Amino acid sequence: MTAGTTSPPGVEAAGPDLVRSALRRHAKGVAVVTVGGERPAGFCVTSLASLSLDPPLLSFTVGLRSGSWEAVRGATHVMVQLLAAGQEEVARAFAGPRHARFGPGTSWHRDPLGLPALDGVLARFVLTPVSMRPVGDHALLIGLVVRADRVTDAGPLVHHDGTFVDLPGPPDTTGTTGSTGTTGTTGTTGARH
Repeated sequence: MTAGTTSPPGVEAAGPDLVRSALRRHAKGVAVVTVGGERPAGFCVTSLASLSLDPPLLSFTVGLRSGSWEAVRGATHVMVQLLAAGQEEVARAFAGPRHARFGPGTSWHRDPLGLPALDGVLARFVLTPVSMRPVGDHALLIGLVVRADRVTDAGPLVHHDGTFVDLPGPPDTTGTTGSTGTTGTTGTTGARH
């Protein structure tokens, strides 16, 4: 076991196949993490979690043996993007081979920090990593949210039991737009976390 994952004496951990099978029953939102640089990098995650609102902290995990870990571990900023209903192909591209992630079927642009920003997502968060630590066969990254933008009010893309599912969007109850995030970018207002 790796740092932070030792079992108490006399306690045996459940097998990974059993845990994986049970976790397939857990519906999860789908996000793509991107990193800037000369060659953009990105990968799909379903481990995104909100840890704190004050200060605003998000976390996700990345496999220690993956090329994605190499891209993230030296980054000063990463962008986390929540995928919208209808973006299953984007999720599959970023869960697949690296050469297919920013191919002709992926619509994206660079933000002012040079981070790859996917088009048509629900929301984007720019994070400054504040902690990266190995936990088992993954690394847990905790990032301070330095920018948050709501992009669209479509429904989310979720992953459940090995299948991507499109959920409907919320009903339009406000019809207003306003400013979100620390940089004053424009987005649609709505419920708070």
